Amino acid sequence: MDGINFIQDLAVVLLAAGFAGVLCKRVGLSVIVGYLGAGILIGPYTPPFSFITDVDRIQTLSQVGLVFLMFAIGMGLSLTKLGRMGLPTLLATGLGAFFVMNLTQALGLLAGWTTLQGLFIAGMFMVSSSAVIAKIVDELKLSHEGSAQRALGVTVMEDVVAVVMLTVLASQTQGEGGTNVGGLLATMSAFVVLLVGAGLLLVPRLFRRLEAKADPELQTIIVAGVLFLLAICAAKAGYSLALGAFLLGAIVAEMPQKNGVEKSFSGMRDVFSSVFFVSIGMMIEVRLLLDVWPLIFGLFAFVMVARPLATGAALILCGAAPRDARRASLLLTPLGEFSFIIAQLGVSTAVLPAQYYPMAVGVSILTVLATPLVNKRAEGILRFAERIEPRWITRALEAYSGWLAQIRSSKGSPLVWKLVRGRLAQIGVEMLLATGLMIFSAPLLVAAHEMVPDDALLRGAVLDSVFWGVVGLLVLVLLVAIWRNVATVTMIAAEGVGSVGRLSSATMERGFRAVAALIIGYWLYLILPVDSLPAWGWGVIAAAALAVVWVCSNRLIYWHSTWQSSVQDVFANETPEEGRRQTRAALDQGLESWGLVLADFVVPDNAAYAGHDLARLAIPARFGCSVIELERNGYVITDTGPQLRVYPGDRLMLLGREASLAAARDALLNEKAAVAVAAEAFSGSVLETATLVDGPRTGRTLAELQVARATGVRVVGIQRGEERILNPGGAETLRAGDNLLVVGTLEEQRAFRRWLKGDAPAAA
Repeated sequence: MDGINFIQDLAVVLLAAGFAGVLCKRVGLSVIVGYLGAGILIGPYTPPFSFITDVDRIQTLSQVGLVFLMFAIGMGLSLTKLGRMGLPTLLATGLGAFFVMNLTQALGLLAGWTTLQGLFIAGMFMVSSSAVIAKIVDELKLSHEGSAQRALGVTVMEDVVAVVMLTVLASQTQGEGGTNVGGLLATMSAFVVLLVGAGLLLVPRLFRRLEAKADPELQTIIVAGVLFLLAICAAKAGYSLALGAFLLGAIVAEMPQKNGVEKSFSGMRDVFSSVFFVSIGMMIEVRLLLDVWPLIFGLFAFVMVARPLATGAALILCGAAPRDARRASLLLTPLGEFSFIIAQLGVSTAVLPAQYYPMAVGVSILTVLATPLVNKRAEGILRFAERIEPRWITRALEAYSGWLAQIRSSKGSPLVWKLVRGRLAQIGVEMLLATGLMIFSAPLLVAAHEMVPDDALLRGAVLDSVFWGVVGLLVLVLLVAIWRNVATVTMIAAEGVGSVGRLSSATMERGFRAVAALIIGYWLYLILPVDSLPAWGWGVIAAAALAVVWVCSNRLIYWHSTWQSSVQDVFANETPEEGRRQTRAALDQGLESWGLVLADFVVPDNAAYAGHDLARLAIPARFGCSVIELERNGYVITDTGPQLRVYPGDRLMLLGREASLAAARDALLNEKAAVAVAAEAFSGSVLETATLVDGPRTGRTLAELQVARATGVRVVGIQRGEERILNPGGAETLRAGDNLLVVGTLEEQRAFRRWLKGDAPAAA
């Protein structure tokens, strides 16, 4: 009967989620709100509608839903995407989370929370909802604003912060409350690198075989099995199920089979994500929700103030202009699904009182509802903040922003750093990989002993010898690779520093290597079980390892190179569409002050102008708007010269006034409805403004200067005093003091700034 009851519960959950989702979409609310409301309605704490009363089955449903939800989040946040976010976004996300944590803990001192309770509540408030923010950006047409792009980058990275916090908090509640958080993060990093390294080696090969020999149905089944296996591995290692599922999603996101997996899992993701949120709602006691409404509104007010302050300050410190940073911070206020997950963990482990679970849900829903209203009035809020801000703070922020701009415009990093930074990253990753092998091999051996039958040949001491032999060989491969990289880094560093006093470069190189050898020796002492063998035993192992390296060093290097090549092949298989999306540049300057709008159009299949070039279409002359870029088959073309031809399926990005774009829409789409495209469909172009100073560029027409040929950018607007000239013609003469609105890629914009200074000759 338990099986039938489980199926009955699942049926009730799905039907309730479906009806609630339809209702919320009709009234314009997020479906997540509907799922939570449906859970409250059918849950055990809302008689007489308590269709589901078994709390254990509810927990099981939520765990299954959590695995699929985290897998989907991981697929949307690939390892390559993390790398391409850039250091400023990574630092801003980390700093913002740090500031939120400290503000929340300060509040906890006033509220009487314990340190662990404050950490849990800070975890709820650290992470915004990327889905809600993306929807707000789309609805308010902010997709090409630099502030919106910064907000989207931060909210994506906050998912990683949430996974780390979830793992840390889960470890703190498993009898490890005294564990050093720094040590815990280091151990978790080793586990992540170990799991990702093994995944990048094995999963792509598995997928290639499945793609060649299996049908889509079997691929889906096997991928689901691997998903649950990695989730269990993470749980067995003492971390959250969410960590394993998230990491598999990030691994799959790097592979060319991603689109097929995403398509086959889209239905399962939607089903089990709804199951998760409904299960979250079923755990809410309405009575407690009514009891804690003052706390809900108080914490809601705190979040709406603390998150913009924290994220805005973090973005400013990491190089964003103060106004752009504050505009982005207003988008980063809605709390998302991780708040529910962390609250559920805190209540289930008795760290938080039961009423904090509905409190988290209530605060999250209020922030989701309030954020669109706040951002519709963002300009007024920002002007008010600027009026009340003390002038000394404004001057300090402007000076800091100018200082960072000078640093960015100065020469790049020293040559030595450029040469060694890649190898330093490899050394760090390989050390974490070896650390993970040593830390998690012992639990894996215990599990192997439990799985092998008593009468099997590979049992007891034989199994131990084979197992540790394989692990030792893998660690030895990594040690050889680490030392080769260390030798290269020390050589480059010594040559870069040069002779110092009586110390030659060769002497300094030997000194650097000696220091590196001491660091590696201490690291090995920390990760090896030194107490498990006497000193002579470790001496024998060291001698055997040296003998293997002496005899088989080439083979060890070959094995490492093969693994490294396999990993590089995975990253190289990224589709052009994905690569373009990951690297899209933000539009740094707002268009509102110019009265301009960006719009995307798709050329219909039966368009009469298909095959014509842009010169024949004469879009600027006919409609008063410009073609900024064209996307074709996943590639962005930013060189939209008059000779560029337009074909069915091409996506055009146009810039102009709304009336001009409306006229262009009717012509380009041949009186058909525009095809909706995602906000992330275009990537390359950046809008910037620049003031023309008196010099060799002034007093000449655009036709004479040929700015596009010289730098690649297009001049799409000129502000001259109170006069604004949109889409100027070639006969327009540039004057000193003109404020130029130009569009181009980041590299083209840099070339344009050099050209303005006279560093590059104008084309004749």
